[in-house]
Amino acid sequence: MILKKRILLSPLFLFILLLQFSLKATGQEVEYPFWGKYVKTPNGEAKPDVWMTGDHIKEGWDWSLPPNTKASPKGLIGMARVLNSKSLHSLSQLPKVNFECNPIVDIWFHWNTIEAVEGVYDFSPIKNAIDVAAKRGYGSCIRLMTSRTKSAPDWLKSKYQVPSIRSQKKGIEREENYDLANPLFHDKYRALIAAFGKSGIPAMKEVKGLYVGYASPSLGDEGIGPHGVDPDTVQHVRERLDAWEAITKGFEYKVYMGGNSNYGFAKGFGVRRGFVEMYLYQIPSPEIGQILDKNGYLVLNESCPLIVKEALHGEVNEEYDERWATAATQNRYGNSTDSFPYRYFTSSLRMLQMRVNLACYPNFTLIPAMIPWMSLEVGRTAKTAPDAWCFLRESYLKGNAGAVKNFERWVFQRDSPGYETTAVVKINQANKMHWVEPGKYYDYIARTGDKIGFTVDTNFLKGKKQKVAIKISYLDEGKGEWLLSFNGAKGTESRSVKCLDSKKLLTTTFFVEADFNQKQNSSYDFECLAQKGLKPIVSFVRIVKL
Repeated sequence: MILKKRILLSPLFLFILLLQFSLKATGQEVEYPFWGKYVKTPNGEAKPDVWMTGDHIKEGWDWSLPPNTKASPKGLIGMARVLNSKSLHSLSQLPKVNFECNPIVDIWFHWNTIEAVEGVYDFSPIKNAIDVAAKRGYGSCIRLMTSRTKSAPDWLKSKYQVPSIRSQKKGIEREENYDLANPLFHDKYRALIAAFGKSGIPAMKEVKGLYVGYASPSLGDEGIGPHGVDPDTVQHVRERLDAWEAITKGFEYKVYMGGNSNYGFAKGFGVRRGFVEMYLYQIPSPEIGQILDKNGYLVLNESCPLIVKEALHGEVNEEYDERWATAATQNRYGNSTDSFPYRYFTSSLRMLQMRVNLACYPNFTLIPAMIPWMSLEVGRTAKTAPDAWCFLRESYLKGNAGAVKNFERWVFQRDSPGYETTAVVKINQANKMHWVEPGKYYDYIARTGDKIGFTVDTNFLKGKKQKVAIKISYLDEGKGEWLLSFNGAKGTESRSVKCLDSKKLLTTTFFVEADFNQKQNSSYDFECLAQKGLKPIVSFVRIVKL
């Protein structure tokens, strides 16, 4: 149920009640009204939103960019995954991608298929797989699976009696891993990595990423060191990373770790986690630049080594099959798929807020126009980005963290005297995320106020008189108008946004000539202003370069 925060009998509250009634009448899901129903569309069939010139209003979200926009060479979209050698035939059937994109396939290779006989290495299946994927237009990310007893060669146990460790979780027996600290295992692992380097595979231009993991009771090579221990303090973990550095001289940026390690970051390595479906995790996380300021705004420190070096920075946004709302997965995301499009939307924006340049998805999308937009967003800096944006949202973390405000990408909304805002439009989380304050399992997806002020990163827009499109996604509630006021080439300019009380989420677009170097009547570059008591209810703002 969607509610207005604090002022329960406000016009917005009445609007939401009417909206719920309307949605029930049409049979649409009430809890998540702005994201559509759960429908899986193959990634290859996704199409970008059509770019329209001239001022206009569109129902729903707008993911369009000018048609000449190209994907960044440093931005990768994971479209498929091959988990074992028995599935390599599927590479020849990788779908054609019908939008501008740098698609990659994540290919797992198990140590026991590479070195079945000690000291005899066969990397030809990896090379062949890379070639097949390349013919389909895909780059490859290679993941060597080494820690599980099912993945490692039998001779480790039969000849060397390397000990293994089997863990349990809530009484359920999990995967068995070798003891990676064992000197014999450690030496054989480093020999494998050295041989992998001599194969020439890491240097291949078709190889876009090289995953370095550790061990896990679920899939094997995950994380980057022993659980609960700072990996930078563990000698054999440092030596494992040294081995990868030795085979990637000059292209260390291809290496991405399964967890944070400052020792690895200093080498130019990146990181790929994999739980962004829980879009409030990794807050705060200084290692990857995620900081909460004193007012609760989620800020990115773009001077952290991971961002500055433009190393591979990945996330996985994949848990959207129907089974993730069943007892088989402990109903991780609720009891139905109704919330999945909302979570897909929010998690995708979180990836971009984190500045990922490797965004991995399942082989389908829940918002067909969003993944082509994502493919043009990943791998960007403020200087190279085609657009900048701000998602005006709010959630609540455990402990002293409190409110987490906004996902921002070079457009910043901040309260100040006279520009106070309130978080509105309550969206319930379908599951109890680990990091959320108990009893506050919900998000707000918009802000309202008499004045909402925004500034734009000067690295995104430099110089005077920049032609841009300003896109504002808002709730059409009440009748009347509110204003967009901005610093333009002619001084302070404004455009009116007419509200017809349609009870819909709309996106209005204005093509303007901005001069954000000049501050006119306030410290903000542009503002959304109430008129005659009608306050703007703003959810998402985008500035598109023209």
